[in-house]
Amino acid sequence: MSSPAPERRRPWWVLIAPAVALVLVALCLRAPFAAVGPVLGDLSDELSVSTTALAVLTALPLVCFGLVSPAAPALAARIGLHRAVLAGTVLLAVGVALRLAGTWGMFAGTVLLTSGIAVANVLVPAAVRAEYGRRSAPVLGATTASMALSASLGAGLAQPLAAAAGSAVAGLAVWLVPVLLAVVCIGLLAGRRPVERVPASARLPVAAVLRDRVALAVTAFFGLQSLSFYAMLTWLPNILEDDAGMSAAAAGGLLALAAALGSPCALFVPPLAARRAGQAGWVLGAGSLQLSGVAGLLVAPGAAPVLWSLLYGLGTGVAFPLAMTLVLVRTRDVGQTGRLSAAAQSVGYLLAATGPLAVGLLHDATGGWRTSLVLLLVLVALQVCAGLAAARPRLVTETRAEGSQPSPARS
Repeated sequence: MSSPAPERRRPWWVLIAPAVALVLVALCLRAPFAAVGPVLGDLSDELSVSTTALAVLTALPLVCFGLVSPAAPALAARIGLHRAVLAGTVLLAVGVALRLAGTWGMFAGTVLLTSGIAVANVLVPAAVRAEYGRRSAPVLGATTASMALSASLGAGLAQPLAAAAGSAVAGLAVWLVPVLLAVVCIGLLAGRRPVERVPASARLPVAAVLRDRVALAVTAFFGLQSLSFYAMLTWLPNILEDDAGMSAAAAGGLLALAAALGSPCALFVPPLAARRAGQAGWVLGAGSLQLSGVAGLLVAPGAAPVLWSLLYGLGTGVAFPLAMTLVLVRTRDVGQTGRLSAAAQSVGYLLAATGPLAVGLLHDATGGWRTSLVLLLVLVALQVCAGLAAARPRLVTETRAEGSQPSPARS
C-alpha cells in the first residue's frame, strides 16, 4: 500500500496576496480625512463656506468612527468578514467621489467615507487573523504601519496635490485612485473566500464583550492613547509656536516628523509584543516616552522642542500598534477579535473626539497651555494604568447576558 502523497506547499504569492490586499486597504484608511486640515482655507474660498463651518469636517471622522464601529461585526456576521471589508472600502470610494459635488457633497461624502473607514478599521484586524491565525502579528504590524503612513501622506501631500490638480476639492478627489485599487484587490480576495459560517457565539452584541474586565482594560487603553494622540496632533504646532517660539512652518514640519514615527514603530511592535504572554514592558515604555515629551513641553518648552516632540511622537507611535496588538492577543477567536476591535474603537474614537476640544477649551479659559499639558500628563498616566491591566496574560471571557455562563475557551 503506497503512502499518501505529501501536501503541496502553496506558492509564495498565494501566501502574501491576502496581506497585500489588506495592507492596501489600510493604506487608504487615514489619508482621505487627514488631507482636509491642511487645505481648509482653500476649501473655504472654493466652496464659499466659512472656515469655522468647514472645521466640522475635521471632527466628523472621529465621531463617525465611534458611532459606526459597533455595527461592523454584525455586518461581517451577515455577509461574511471579507465581504464586509469590501463593503466598507466601496463606501469609502463613494464618499471620496461625492466630495466633488460641492458643499453638500463635501459634508455628505465625509460622513460616507468615514463610515466606510470605521467598518474597515474594525474588521481588518479580524481579517488578518482569519488569514494568518497565530502568525498574524507581522501582518497586523504591516497594516497598522500603513494606517500611520496614510495619515502622514494625507497631511503632507494635501497642498501639493491641490496645486497639481488646480483646486483643493480636486486634490482631495485624487485619493480615489488608491481607494479604487484597494476595492479591486480586496474584491478579488473576497471572491476567493467562501462566506464564513458564523457560530452563535460570534453573533453576540458588541456590548457583550465589555462585561469583561480584560476587554474594559483594552478599551480604556485604546481610548486614552487615541485621545492623547489626536489632542497633540491638533495642538502641538500651536504649543510649539506659543511656548517654544517656533515658526508656523517649523512647527508643522516637526509635527509631521513626530507623526511619521508611527509607521516604523507599527512594523516591529506587534510581532515583538505578541511574542510574550504579557506586554507590561511595552506599556511602560510607550507611557514613559509620552510623559517625558509632555513634561518637557510643560517645564522647558524652549530648551529642546525637537526632542520633546519626537519623544511624544515615538511614544504615541508605539502605543497605537500596541493597542491593536492587545486586541489580537487578548481574544480567543476571529469573532471575538472583531467584537473587541469594534468596542475599543467605538469608545476610543468617541473619547478621542473630546481630547482636542478639552485641550482647546482649557487654553481659551486660561490663556496658556500649562493647564492643558497638565491634563495630558494625567491622561497619559491613566493610559499607563489601563495598559498595565490590559497587558496581563489573560483572555477575554464573554457572556450572553447577565448571569449566563461564559463562552468556553478554545483550546
